[in-house]
Amino acid sequence: MRYGVFSDVHGNFEALKAVLDFYRKNGIENFICCGDIVGYGPQPQECAAALLALKNMTAVLGNHDAAVVGKMDVKWFNQNAAWAIDFSRSNLSGEAMDFIARLPERVETADFTLVHGSPRKPLTEYLLSELQFTDNLQAWAVSPCFIGHSHMPLYFRNSRDTGLPAADFMRSMDRIALPPGPVIFNPGSVGQPRDGDPRASCGIYDTERKIFDHFKVFYDVGATQRRMGDLRMPGMLAERLSYGY
Repeated sequence: MRYGVFSDVHGNFEALKAVLDFYRKNGIENFICCGDIVGYGPQPQECAAALLALKNMTAVLGNHDAAVVGKMDVKWFNQNAAWAIDFSRSNLSGEAMDFIARLPERVETADFTLVHGSPRKPLTEYLLSELQFTDNLQAWAVSPCFIGHSHMPLYFRNSRDTGLPAADFMRSMDRIALPPGPVIFNPGSVGQPRDGDPRASCGIYDTERKIFDHFKVFYDVGATQRRMGDLRMPGMLAERLSYGY
């Protein structure tokens, strides 16, 4: 089975449309969402509705999602993020709010584990280092584990040469054959990339071939920024989309 793996949509419907169109063109019918459907971007309702319409999607709760539905205190967010959380809350239908509120913090299937931040701290930990990877090994069992939260396309595994933990960035069109042992993949962010590449980030995981492919997808950044300007959203949230930081 092949899964479209994506994370951190953050209310950027232009980016989400481009990623879902990319998946359709590649025959992907099953989806894994690593959380944060809303927050930061101008179209939370459209993003939630688009994901609700997917027939075969496994998703978890992100920290911005949790704040929007009252499961996390907004005090943990910076001023711009808190503004966007209030905006998202005010622009989601009851059905969309219920959909988000029902998302679990963790999913474990026969093929993968899914959390937003890290296995040991699903909503709060930014998993960015080899040491964190090692410290998380006892917190999950089924590999690969898919995460989001940092908006950085990364993968973690134990080195075949040394047996020590190792981490690498993924670039567009990188193909990773799963090595023996535990592996964690972060597909990067659809709606607010932070790796210096403004294109929407996503991946495809093939459970039979044990291969993860990473992709970057062009979308109309300007359209999202214009909508954010019309809504008088914090300027930094729109500006950063041009640079992918």
